[in-house]
Amino acid sequence: MTSSECDLDDDPHLAVAGLESVLSMAEGRAITTGWGAAAYSLLPPGSYTFPAGHHVVYTGLDSAPGTFLRLGQGKAERYDAPAGGIIVKPAHLEARLNLSEARESAIVVYPDSSLKELARQQFGTEQVELKPPPLGTLDHTALRVGQLLKAELAKEQRAPELHVEHLIAILGVHILHAYTSPDKEPQQLKGGLTRKAARTLEHFIRANFARKISVDELATLANLSPNHFIQAFSRTFGKSPHRYLLDLRLDHATRLLSEGDATITDVAYLSGFSSQSHLTAAMKKHRGTTPTRFRSAI
Repeated sequence: MTSSECDLDDDPHLAVAGLESVLSMAEGRAITTGWGAAAYSLLPPGSYTFPAGHHVVYTGLDSAPGTFLRLGQGKAERYDAPAGGIIVKPAHLEARLNLSEARESAIVVYPDSSLKELARQQFGTEQVELKPPPLGTLDHTALRVGQLLKAELAKEQRAPELHVEHLIAILGVHILHAYTSPDKEPQQLKGGLTRKAARTLEHFIRANFARKISVDELATLANLSPNHFIQAFSRTFGKSPHRYLLDLRLDHATRLLSEGDATITDVAYLSGFSSQSHLTAAMKKHRGTTPTRFRSAI
């Protein structure tokens, strides 16, 4: 990656546009779901503004040398963007993107409430902050999701909203894990875990969810009896330790299934399930689908 600085405001041809205008200028389609909006676009050369107000994840589906990006009020930086290059724009910042040539792009827009809900499900707290990655960051997961969005949105018939909604949620979970740091500790509630215990348990479970974890092991980490631990954990995270662990495993399995490389048996193993049938039963009960149906849908 090469990098230099320039001021995009020096460009007399700068087209400052809202998100709707950006999409209307492109060849592509967009769809709005309960989690957010997604678009596949062939953006022509030019300048685009993504205004503050919503979180935006922009993934280039092909390479784009000589790209300029400015986040917030700083100077724009020049870099050579690879296929799969990702831009993560927090809601409180404006982003200005300048393309020197046409680029296939997948754009996903999340209302703040959607990312907060995904964060609550993932981390037990809504208090997370997006950390934009360095310019030129290649994100294989975002590229794969972007390619799947392209496949759905480029169809002649209307893309099934449920399929796109799943992809938006999968990408949102990935973004939260890859580009946030839940720096703020979970809220300490009466009858719940201490902040220190909650953070310790959260990090431990996320690092070990693919193996068998017992309540006794977690209770020991929290320095509580098993019964007291279950009550305190549920009070703090809004779900039982078993359900918290199960949701982590299902989220990981969903991400692996969306990438399409591993067999379902391998996905089950890598996600902490004892067998393919165990994963299938859990997905059917808690996500309303099966690994085979989910994979065929995307």
